[in-house]
Amino acid sequence: MDIFVNQPFQRRSGSRYQQFIEIEKATLQALPFEDFTYKHKVEVKVQKNYHIFLGEDIHYYSVPCKYVGSKVTVVYDTKTVCIYVGLKQITVHKRDYRKNGYSIYVEHMPEKHLRYKEQLGWDADYFLSIMQKVGENATEVTTKILASHNFPEQSYKACCGLISLSKRYGNERFENASKRALIGPRVTYGIIENILKNNLDKQSSTNLPAKFIPFHSNIRGNQTYQ
Repeated sequence: MDIFVNQPFQRRSGSRYQQFIEIEKATLQALPFEDFTYKHKVEVKVQKNYHIFLGEDIHYYSVPCKYVGSKVTVVYDTKTVCIYVGLKQITVHKRDYRKNGYSIYVEHMPEKHLRYKEQLGWDADYFLSIMQKVGENATEVTTKILASHNFPEQSYKACCGLISLSKRYGNERFENASKRALIGPRVTYGIIENILKNNLDKQSSTNLPAKFIPFHSNIRGNQTYQ
């Protein structure tokens, strides 16, 4: 390399090294303090709930509600999620790895949702913070119910009902009922209420219904592999 950079130019005076010292070296800047971060880029459509869905994390990020139905470009790295319409950046979120979670700015909400929230003072974090004190299963049930609607606000009434049940029956029974409900393919307020009303949460864990594949003509028996 030394031989190459010091080799004289053929048609003008000097060498590559001499040109570097005289012209280029003074313009060099210090290396960045942070390591280079690779960015990903995807194009998605803003859903009716004024959120975009980032499939890699299974997470929703809000955008201003006026962009519902628009195609946007999402540029994200390990720390931030930037959302663009054309070359215009419309919002930036801190990247959130919670599956089926929502990252939302209040200013992105439609007026009717904003009024609803202001009247009640509720959000997803509020309900989850309460259920985290009840137990792990109760938290998972609440997370599933919050993620079961296109608009998170639509699930708030059910979440209020869950809190009411936990107070009526106690945290221990509610946690056991949640554990039982999570065996099924979906979870609703009505399922939890039914379990508690019928004292199914008091049954031993050995009595819980086992997960199994129902018999039908497409299932081959052990004789097939003899």
